[in-house]
Amino acid sequence: METPSNDDASQPTDAVTALRVASDAQTRLAARVRSPWWVHLLRGGLVAAVVFGVSGTENSPWLLLGVVGLIALSRRRVSEVGIARSNPDRWRFVTLGAPWSVTALLVVVAAMVFLVIVRDESPWQVGSAVTLAGIVTAVLGPLADAAARRRLAGDHIGGAPGGDAR
Repeated sequence: METPSNDDASQPTDAVTALRVASDAQTRLAARVRSPWWVHLLRGGLVAAVVFGVSGTENSPWLLLGVVGLIALSRRRVSEVGIARSNPDRWRFVTLGAPWSVTALLVVVAAMVFLVIVRDESPWQVGSAVTLAGIVTAVLGPLADAAARRRLAGDHIGGAPGGDAR
């Protein structure tokens, strides 16, 4: 048994109108990629906690706090914004915020690698690596959001690069 629908095969779909509707939806979606200022500060603090937790075994509660906090913050952001940074096409979202999100990722990874490789670092070196990772994450977050908004708004529906069908 078929379900009734409003699709009328005798009425062809207007491709230009459909493209316009899809483009408008893409623009509205792009406008939603805007996190409140406190999200970036909190993310920077949680990243700093993760980096500090990596620096030694007695700091592992900070690592756990940072990881759990980042997961909770990510879930909250996805529920508000509707766009996830972790989806099947996860690296596309990172590159949408490029070069800012990639730069922040590289700085955080470099700080973590430094703290793991150099095990006998002094407290000022640990503090410098933790502070740098947190500040870079907090400062570059809004820039990555703005870059993602621009790229999502400029992303052409249907994969037509560079042109607009209107």
